[in-house]
Amino acid sequence: MPTKSDQKPGYRAQGKKRADGVKHGFAINPEQMDFERRKLLEEMSKKVTKKDLNNMAAVAATHEPVYKDEEGKEKEPTLRILSLGAGVQSSCLALMAQEGLTKHKPDYMIFADTGWEPSFVYEHVEYLKKAITICPLITVERSNIREDLIRAANPIKGSNEEHKSFAGRVPNPPLFAARPGGKVGMLYRQCTHDYKVIPIQKEMRRILGVKPRHRVKKGTIVEQWIGISTDEAMRMKKARLPWIESRWPLIEMKMSRADCLQWYRDINKHPMPGKSSCIGCPYHHNDQWKNMQKNYPEDFADAVEVDNLIRHGLKNTEAELFLHKSAKPLGDINFLEPKKQKSLFGETFDPEFSDECEGLCGV
Repeated sequence: MPTKSDQKPGYRAQGKKRADGVKHGFAINPEQMDFERRKLLEEMSKKVTKKDLNNMAAVAATHEPVYKDEEGKEKEPTLRILSLGAGVQSSCLALMAQEGLTKHKPDYMIFADTGWEPSFVYEHVEYLKKAITICPLITVERSNIREDLIRAANPIKGSNEEHKSFAGRVPNPPLFAARPGGKVGMLYRQCTHDYKVIPIQKEMRRILGVKPRHRVKKGTIVEQWIGISTDEAMRMKKARLPWIESRWPLIEMKMSRADCLQWYRDINKHPMPGKSSCIGCPYHHNDQWKNMQKNYPEDFADAVEVDNLIRHGLKNTEAELFLHKSAKPLGDINFLEPKKQKSLFGETFDPEFSDECEGLCGV
């Protein structure tokens, strides 16, 4: 009598021996399919960088947080607060909460105004104040970063400010510093923490009823929603204060920036916001400067004025300060001039628009 090991495997067992995911009767030879799949995986592994892998791993590891009391029982956070930057992702998260598309709803939304936001950001914030009805939308500010920056770069002679370093006069924006030899460096960034993070934290304390210089009550948990999407998951950071727990709902929902933009198109109900950042942010890419120069000339002229006023802000050094990475005066750069390059077919094209049709001609 044949043993179990001698018996011909059934259809189910035979299926397991075939290439993964290839059903019985599939038109392509399973062995060839398996070979091609391994070949593709090998090619993909060469294209995926370590940064990409870390980003994907961070997304996969992000889940809804669970809070517990001293007895180990689950509990709700004291407050849920959405940090609103008024850009694509944070606005999408705010409006999804308004539409009832998030598991929870925030108790407050807080927008930290640097005093130098683009005009379209202020317009969008005003729209959100009318559109958001599920909770209060609060605006807070430290001071006006534009005025602080100009004053720091041009201290009054004989004043206490004159004897301070540039960083001592103003929380550093990441300005570009160019030395006479042509070497260009970047100042350490401190502005986000001082003009965004700190004002929001102060408002959280006010909402909690905590007086200045008093500690937040033990066991308090403020869940802070941050609009970071899956394509920038490596930007996730834990809050520095023990009573604040950062949460990234867009990543929990596996939404990228492109998904947020598509959500606006699908719902066809809310205006699509622009990219949120200060008018003269040195992190601007050329396409952002180009958009500003073309569509928001007043904002661009404002950035040019500030760029000219900060040039000699660093004392005791010959280095000059600039808003643009080229270390050239912003007003001397024409971002509207097409940058012609030759394609494979010999034509010229503007690389900033090369992905407009995703590289396909449609023929």
